[in-house]
Amino acid sequence: MAAKIIYFGNEQLAQGIKPKTPIFDALVEAGYDICALILPNAHTRQPFAIAKRAEKLGIPIYYTKNNAEINEIIAKYQPEIGVLSAFGKIIKDETIAAFPRGILNIHPSLLPKYRGTTPIESALLNNDKETGVSVMRLAHDMDAGNILAQESVQITPETTKQSLYESLATTGAKLLITALPDALAGKTNEKTQDDSAATFTKPLDKSMSQLDLAKPAQTLWNEIRAFAGFPKSKTTILNTPCTITEAHIADKAETAIDLRCGDGKYLIIDRLIPENSKPMDAKSFLNGHK
Repeated sequence: MAAKIIYFGNEQLAQGIKPKTPIFDALVEAGYDICALILPNAHTRQPFAIAKRAEKLGIPIYYTKNNAEINEIIAKYQPEIGVLSAFGKIIKDETIAAFPRGILNIHPSLLPKYRGTTPIESALLNNDKETGVSVMRLAHDMDAGNILAQESVQITPETTKQSLYESLATTGAKLLITALPDALAGKTNEKTQDDSAATFTKPLDKSMSQLDLAKPAQTLWNEIRAFAGFPKSKTTILNTPCTITEAHIADKAETAIDLRCGDGKYLIIDRLIPENSKPMDAKSFLNGHK
């Protein structure tokens, strides 16, 4: 008989991305019995992708962040283990303990680096060449539990926030399926995190969206990638407020809309979204401002 699992979260491992459901789907395809999906709240504009998937499969969906209500759901279904991916709310110790095999969390960084809510964005902001994903045991302290599995993922200049999220989520799904049998059997070879090596991420907010052209070009390019979708990267070009979505760095300007940065280099604007307009490339924008 397949192990019963309660799934927590919507798989939105970064802000401003289009979430998919590779972790949830991997559990379904592996034959596990997902007896309930718990989300902290309903999406205000359209249903989460994972909610649509669960509804299609006939899996009960509960919208709650109340630990007492969560404990009632656990008591109803009697699952063996929990799986969590981007739940966004604190799960109390008594709730974790209600699962015979605890709760496994898929975290998109090589813990203990980048604990917190924005590990994908932080890797891009810091121009890291490598990040990764960890399958860890949920514990009292945030992202501090024992690690069951980890795998690195490379970051190239072509890597976008969306593509990095998809790569990490897919890798996390693979690691979870590999780690689950031993976790359910109580045979895991877990690694304790080195708390002294831990680094912590900061939340993103809309105040970060304005491009500061006094900064070096590399820093601004990092921000454009990390802030894609939210909080976005905004500036005014030819008297038009714009969101910059794609750019690259050069020593000289190529068009009239390229931005000189604090280090003397230029952000070459490849794609942008003018206010109250659709996304377009630089040539289309310039043609509209002749």
